[in-house]
Amino acid sequence: MKRPSYDHQSICSPLNSNYDAFVHNSTKLCHLCHLIRCDLDELNRCTRTPDGNINRPAYDSELHSLRPTVPQSVDASAIAPHGGQGNQHMAQIVCEELRRFCENTTIRGLPRIVRAHNRPLRLLWSTLVCILVLGCFICMFFLARQYLEYNVIHPPRVLRHTSSPFPAVTVCNLRPISPDGMRYMKTKGWKTPRQFVQDFAYYVQHLYFEKKRFAEYSAASAAFSLAGFLESLTDDNERRKLGYQNDKLVTKCQMTYLNGSKPVAARCDTRGRWRKFIHPQYLNCATFEPYRELRATTTSIEMYVYLDELTDHAFCPDCFSTEVKSQLSGALIVIHAADRLPNVNDKSINLKPGSLTEIRLSTVENVQKMPPYGRCSPELPESLQLYDTEYAYSEYACRESTIQNNIIQRCGCYSMEYPYNEKAGYEPCGRLPRFVNQSSCSATGLRNQSNSDDIEACTRETELFLKRIMCKRTITESSFHGAVSACTMPCAFYSYEAEQSTSSWPTKAWQLTFLNSSHNRRLGVFQGPEFDVYRRAQQLAEAGNETAAIHILEGVNLLERNLLAVLINRPNFDVRKVEEKEVLSLTSLLSQTGGLFSIWMGLSMISLGEIFEFIMRCYVKVRHARQSRQVSLSRKRGNKTPADVHLLGDTTKHALIDTSDTIRQKVSVENPDQNVFPSSAQMNLPPNTELSSTHIQTMVRHANDYRTPFLTDVHENHLLWINFLMYVKHVRTCSRCIRTGFTCFERHNLPANHMFRSQSSSELITPVENEHIPFKGYEQRNPEEDSTSHRNMGNSL
Repeated sequence: MKRPSYDHQSICSPLNSNYDAFVHNSTKLCHLCHLIRCDLDELNRCTRTPDGNINRPAYDSELHSLRPTVPQSVDASAIAPHGGQGNQHMAQIVCEELRRFCENTTIRGLPRIVRAHNRPLRLLWSTLVCILVLGCFICMFFLARQYLEYNVIHPPRVLRHTSSPFPAVTVCNLRPISPDGMRYMKTKGWKTPRQFVQDFAYYVQHLYFEKKRFAEYSAASAAFSLAGFLESLTDDNERRKLGYQNDKLVTKCQMTYLNGSKPVAARCDTRGRWRKFIHPQYLNCATFEPYRELRATTTSIEMYVYLDELTDHAFCPDCFSTEVKSQLSGALIVIHAADRLPNVNDKSINLKPGSLTEIRLSTVENVQKMPPYGRCSPELPESLQLYDTEYAYSEYACRESTIQNNIIQRCGCYSMEYPYNEKAGYEPCGRLPRFVNQSSCSATGLRNQSNSDDIEACTRETELFLKRIMCKRTITESSFHGAVSACTMPCAFYSYEAEQSTSSWPTKAWQLTFLNSSHNRRLGVFQGPEFDVYRRAQQLAEAGNETAAIHILEGVNLLERNLLAVLINRPNFDVRKVEEKEVLSLTSLLSQTGGLFSIWMGLSMISLGEIFEFIMRCYVKVRHARQSRQVSLSRKRGNKTPADVHLLGDTTKHALIDTSDTIRQKVSVENPDQNVFPSSAQMNLPPNTELSSTHIQTMVRHANDYRTPFLTDVHENHLLWINFLMYVKHVRTCSRCIRTGFTCFERHNLPANHMFRSQSSSELITPVENEHIPFKGYEQRNPEEDSTSHRNMGNSL
């Protein structure tokens, strides 16, 4: 629709008859608005640019809106801002704060995006920032995954001259059945362990293997060992009689400890105690532990072990083809922490007969981490009841005891492979008492079917044995490879590492002296008939015939086959401490996280403060905007009479109120700090002119809030705002304009560095003391003066 055109010069001239009609049709405008329209129209016409009258205000379409019809009662719902507009205003506030944050933040890349001069550059920086953020979070993903693995390292360090306890020593003979035990079995009418296994294997093969019951055969084959034979005996007393007794196994034990700085040697039984237990493979074993108060100063333990190997048997009575260790000769020892159950199967050291083995110890203090990094627990029992005696807690002892308790609870029997208490009233799971006697359950009787009653009884006993073994097997297999959940490691304990060296012992020249020592004669171990050859060599040597004695000694090796020595030595009191450390601790995680954010994004702790400031600024401004809306809404809901005129600076006759919230919102939405004007509008302003919304807020005053929507419509156009500010710039810098109340349009020469800044309302509208300030109407102005003043104002601006 074509806008109606007006001749602004003719309309605004007071001599023109059209002016009265214009004023009559614009009675709703104040005098200031008339002056702005008329004077600045002439200014825009004088400052026409080559590409058109870019600053010419569009009056034609605005005139009709300048005459709103206001009812006597205003509906609050029509005046109140809509919720969508309010939310949009809040979003604009947040967006503006976000822009300010991006311009001033220390996070790299964001200021570049905001300050980019063109779209491709902004897109380039945005892409680069996204790539850097993505790379940072990828590195964070791998770092977090490494942290959640809870890996540990074991950095060692040596503690010089540190007190630590001397370990305990467990010794066993690799040959479990002694010559005295062989004689005892004959008197009892028992089979040898090897014969026991052969007869039982024949029965199992006949009952299961030949019938293709391979699972049952595999389970029953667990009794093909010395443990199966020992479990078939009645009690531990009968079992101990078959093995080597401790006083004959270790013929001499000597311990050396420090009394101050002086070494003192003493017999082991006077400075410590012996523990005895039955091992399912080696039968009788013994453990020596120094007294607690001497462990820190003990330096060495020396033992002489007499093996007493069987010499009158062509076939080994306690050797088994399925166990290689059952075919060895010699002894084994275990170095372990005192008061703890020894792990004979895994931690033992084999000793060769006819040799002296020196073992050099190094003490290791282990410090473990608690979950999730480790498996240690500070809340553990101090001791466990094993083998009818008390042992200190260890993970191995707890595991063995737990498995044994599970077998007892579920199967109603115990296994000799684990520590047991014979006094508890349970029987062994692998007992086969009929197979022990020589007169029953023989392979020959089953083959010949000579005694059907005996075969039936032996078959029934085998079936019962199989049920117990199958029950035991399900428990042992479930906990064989993994740790028992109920058993955890102590958080600190000692372990020992050994270095061993071996040499031949005793030498031929020392054998006669060793046999004739007072200790050995008193012990009586070497008084058997097998040592008669050494006694004959001793007699020849004492008679002076050393050549014959040497010839006899070179022809025998009885001592080398049955004697060995072991020396456990602690060369120093250094302790190697091995403490578990996290590969990536929480502090390291935070440090590396900060490094990643700093390298990839430039993020630091200062940036966190900036983010906090951004959030607080958004919160404060949004809250202030909401409060302003509520105040404006409460004012508009009141039923007020509209005023007919707008006044400029007349503080004596009319009430002055500030510009409405709507005008301030119009200015603050576009920019809270400084109005952004089109370049086409700014060309008419001097370069040192500072435009500020406070000019409008201090210069324009209305009689009531009802005129707020009216002024919003008047100043809706940005160019009209600029023209209005130009007018204000002139008026506020001219004392004549301030005193007279209207524009003089004279040219003002100001310094080049003069900056127009906002002033308070008192500075702008307060009249000079004792001087009357007339407000001249438009009808008092001279047309020629107006025309000349218009041109002067255009030239000055």
